[in-house]
Amino acid sequence: MNLLVKKFKEAIVVLLLLSFFVSCEDPSKIGLDVDPKNSVILTRYKEFVLPSTQVQFNPRSTSNSSSLQAGTYSDQDFGILLSKSYLWLGVQPSTPVLNSNAAYVNTVLSIQFSSFYGSEAENLEIESFEIYQLAGNLSATADYTRIDEISLGALIGTIDILIQERDTVQADSVFTVDIDDSFGQILFDKLKANDAIFDNDTSFNEFIKGIAIIAKTGNNKIIQFNSATFNMKLNYTEENSAGQTVERNYSFGLGAKRFYHLSSNLSATSLSGILPDNKDFMPSGDYRYMQAGTLIALKADYGSIISFFEGEKNSDSINSIIIQKAWLSVGDVPANKPGTSLPPDFIAYFTDDANTWPALAKVGNDSTSTITTLQNEFITQTIPVFPGYYDAPQDVSLGLVDTLAYEATMSNFIQNLILGGYDTDKTPLEPQGKLLLYAPTSVTAPQSAPSHTETNFFKVHKDSIRVKIYYSTSNL
Repeated sequence: MNLLVKKFKEAIVVLLLLSFFVSCEDPSKIGLDVDPKNSVILTRYKEFVLPSTQVQFNPRSTSNSSSLQAGTYSDQDFGILLSKSYLWLGVQPSTPVLNSNAAYVNTVLSIQFSSFYGSEAENLEIESFEIYQLAGNLSATADYTRIDEISLGALIGTIDILIQERDTVQADSVFTVDIDDSFGQILFDKLKANDAIFDNDTSFNEFIKGIAIIAKTGNNKIIQFNSATFNMKLNYTEENSAGQTVERNYSFGLGAKRFYHLSSNLSATSLSGILPDNKDFMPSGDYRYMQAGTLIALKADYGSIISFFEGEKNSDSINSIIIQKAWLSVGDVPANKPGTSLPPDFIAYFTDDANTWPALAKVGNDSTSTITTLQNEFITQTIPVFPGYYDAPQDVSLGLVDTLAYEATMSNFIQNLILGGYDTDKTPLEPQGKLLLYAPTSVTAPQSAPSHTETNFFKVHKDSIRVKIYYSTSNL
């Protein structure tokens, strides 16, 4: 610790001197030479091309996600993507008592459009989806992942969504779907009989087994629906006490259990052969890839930066190093075809040889922490965070600075790294020199975060993943 303090003191002195020199109109008046090659302060620039590979994370849970999605589309770099949702219907807190003269009318489903991923919308393109009653059970206790599927039973409805070129459906567009009367009649008869299946979600869905939303063949979009407004209504009539026939309904929302499937066929792409096993994979060709949802991350190695500055520090002529500016740049990123916009941002996560992601930590006053990061000393919360999740200015979240590149400032991180600021048992990942570049996720609900639900993506040439550093050294 004393050595680290000493290095910081030396660095501060050099930085103050540098600031003083820069403020002088003519440094030669005080007898100092600030020639960049021969002065007491040397300013240098170094650019590192980071070696990179791919990692596909092992299948993660999508149970009880806030995302309700279905569809399919094809991309030359990411193959054929397929998504479908499995869900319970949710019963009302109390069950109405129907009169003996109650009569079934029909059953309708209302579903609200939210967003889509896929190719450019063609003029008058129709995306079609099918609603199925499940044949297999959607278990209340199982933890389903993105690759799980459940066998389908009877087709009970279809949805057609019209998407027009440059004038897509609005985010609040609601589609009403007629549900097969044979399905609705059975439920109505149970409701009229005051059957116990309406007591709770579990009893009801043990009876119907659940519902699936599946894309029909020929679609070229993955559509996300608004789960909060999902609604199925069982419409019926009955006579009131005055002998008048009145219209009534019993409404179902989303039940307590649901998950979505999201898979891709990469056999005809440069990623052919990659497996969801958290292992390094080298794609064919010179490009690297990132896609949320299918859990394909880009892995970069910054070990060369550590080695370089170790060599600089060991030089007899160098006593201190000041990082003036350092940033991670990923780009040029080719613009995606219309309809598949680039991710607005992503995160650089520190990892280990096993490509652990995310590596969870508790920060602050929790003395049982095994993995943390160099956080602000005044942070006291003990919520889990990810190594690499820094407060600004130690931000390693990469934002899209224009249409072609992602950048993240890493000046403080590199300064702390080369001065030994992570050489403790609480920060074991940072000195290993490995980053996973991937979509933002969540500690508490990853199955609802962009890392799991979205399918946007980018590709970048392997030589365009770089860390660029301006630094100054003392030549005293």
